[in-house]
Amino acid sequence: MTTKTPASETLPLGRPAYYEVWGGLESANKALWTALWLAITVAILALALLRVQSRRPPVVIKVDGSGQSVTLAGVDREPPVGEAEVRNFLALYERFFIELNAYTYDADLRLAFTMMTPEYQSKANDMLKRENTIENLKANQTKTTLFLTELRVLRDTPQVFECKVKGYRQVGSYKPDAAAGEVVFEHDVVLLKVPRSQQSPYGILVQDFHESVFKR
Repeated sequence: MTTKTPASETLPLGRPAYYEVWGGLESANKALWTALWLAITVAILALALLRVQSRRPPVVIKVDGSGQSVTLAGVDREPPVGEAEVRNFLALYERFFIELNAYTYDADLRLAFTMMTPEYQSKANDMLKRENTIENLKANQTKTTLFLTELRVLRDTPQVFECKVKGYRQVGSYKPDAAAGEVVFEHDVVLLKVPRSQQSPYGILVQDFHESVFKR
C-alpha cells in the first residue's frame, strides 16, 4: 500500500506558519516606512541646504587704487549708501523734479515721485497743484535747463542724510520769441535711509525738500 506524504513534509523546513507570514509582512512594511521617512528627511535637508546656499552673501572682489584685487567673503549683501551715491541720487532727483519741460514733465515727475517717501509724495503733489505747475508748463510751453553747482552731504545720521544743493535754472519756452529768465536757488534736502530694493535701489528716498530762491 502506497502512503501519500503531505506536501509540507517535502519542503526542507515545511510550510511557514501564519504568524511567520504575518511577521514577514510586518518587517517589510517597517522597512518601507523607514525608507520613506529617510527619503523625506533627505529631501527636507536638501531644501534647507539650498535655501541657506541661496541666502549666502556673494563673494565681493575689492580693487584698490593700484589695481590689486582682494576677495572679501561674507560681506553684507546690502552695502551702506556712500556720498557718491547720494550726490548721484540728488542730481537725478533735481533733473526729474526741477528741470521740467512741457513735453517730458509727465514721465519726469513719475520718476521723481518714485524717489520720494509716501509722505513726501503727498506734500509734493499738493505743492504742484497749489502752484499750478502743470497748467503753467502746458500754457507757457516751458523749457527748463538746470545747472547744479554744488551737491553736498551736510550730516549723515543712522536714519537720514541732510543735504544741500545749489545751482540755477534757465527758464524759457518752446514758443518763438518768448522771454527767458534765470532762477538761482538753494535746496535743503533730507534723504531717508531705507532698505535697498527694486523700488528703491539707491537705499534712500526724499523725505523733505525745501527751496530758497535768491534771484528770479
